[in-house]
Amino acid sequence: MHTSTRRSFLRTTGAAAASALIVSPSAVWSYAANEKLRFACIGAGGMAHRGIMNAMSEHLVAVAEVDPEGVGRQQAEILQNVKKEFPDSAVYTDYRRLFDANHKLDVVWVGVPDHNHFGAAIRALEAGANVYCEKPLVHDVYETRKIREVAKAKNLVTQMGNQGHSSDSLRLLCEFVWQGSLGDVTEVHVKNSNDYANYGGLSKAEVPKGMNWDAWLGPAPEHEYVARSKGGGLHHIGWRGWLEYGTGMLGDWFCHNGDGAVWALKLNEAETVEVEAESGKPTAENYPKQAKVVWRFPKRGDVGPVTLRWFQNMALPRPPALEPGREAKDLASVYYGSKGMAVAGAWMDGVRLIPESFQQQVGRPKEALPRIRKSGKKYENVSARSRPLPHHEDFLDAIREGRKSCADFDYSARLTEIMLLGNVALRAGEKFTYDFRAGKCNSDKANALLRRDPRKGWEFGYV
Repeated sequence: MHTSTRRSFLRTTGAAAASALIVSPSAVWSYAANEKLRFACIGAGGMAHRGIMNAMSEHLVAVAEVDPEGVGRQQAEILQNVKKEFPDSAVYTDYRRLFDANHKLDVVWVGVPDHNHFGAAIRALEAGANVYCEKPLVHDVYETRKIREVAKAKNLVTQMGNQGHSSDSLRLLCEFVWQGSLGDVTEVHVKNSNDYANYGGLSKAEVPKGMNWDAWLGPAPEHEYVARSKGGGLHHIGWRGWLEYGTGMLGDWFCHNGDGAVWALKLNEAETVEVEAESGKPTAENYPKQAKVVWRFPKRGDVGPVTLRWFQNMALPRPPALEPGREAKDLASVYYGSKGMAVAGAWMDGVRLIPESFQQQVGRPKEALPRIRKSGKKYENVSARSRPLPHHEDFLDAIREGRKSCADFDYSARLTEIMLLGNVALRAGEKFTYDFRAGKCNSDKANALLRRDPRKGWEFGYV
């Protein structure tokens, strides 16, 4: 039901109302205590199912799913449940049609493959909806800058799906670094934690019944439908390894495992960075299976220079401070400081100083960052993969409370921009320096890879 409080201006006038527009993301809207948010989900299966689960507690108005029959997969059953709970909800196979229908949305949840993140999220922002978008935020460097600009201008609540950013563990790392426990951190090593990508070896096949293949392609170039083979095809999971659709293992994992380096070391505040792919060369269609990429950041305010190294599908160098006999295989990031070292697992979990004697000597840092509230909601009949997380609840709470979320597009777009420069280095095959203010490189090859030309009919946000 469309209540009188929804999307109504706070009862202020003149200068006070103008001030409210500037101060707080959603302070200009008021929501009744028990009012349901009007939700739309872009995608239904896979990671998009988390959006559906959150929407079930709100008012799910519409879903866009290119493969609604989802033969042998989740989508058909999920959409049946949606229609059962929300009989008036609309289902589209093209997210452009969803936005054309003007559903007066409060929330849009984007959970489709990387190449369609920008098109869906930018439409949602322009429609005045708060947006949650899975990581990586977008597919190309230009898109990071555009979506950051629009999100700031629209003053809406946004969140990227790097759920480790809501963890106590990541905040602990920041506090160790900011309070000087590690001394000057000069180098960080990061790796991916698994690999779902396909790197070629596919065969042409018939488009599944009921699937809108044109909408799946979205702004990407035309491509025949290819069958899923061992390791995945294009649809529905192997797209990660393809240049035009995914962003490789960097896109899949850097926004999780590299989040600590970017936040704790303030890499998002850098004015320039030098980027180089030390190994790994893409084919005409696919990212390399193994790669090494290095970013060299100059001094940022009172934070000294740091080198960030990415190890794709290979073990990290064993940290010298790690005790003999202690396993290193589960380490996803390592921080090298002048006073000591820190390590973390996937999603920035389990942050500890090493060796253990150093952790005991330093103890726990003073808490300087607010922790994300955990509601304690129970979802006994929901799989762990589909269960709403504190990161999701932070986003929805931020909408109702008129504040920013913890991983808003202002931060997460820059995090994604840093990551995508690694893919540019892999594809350009040469070292370059990137200027964050100008959004340009000192390399013609690299500059040519910062922005794609969208397919006709999918130019929204580019023009």
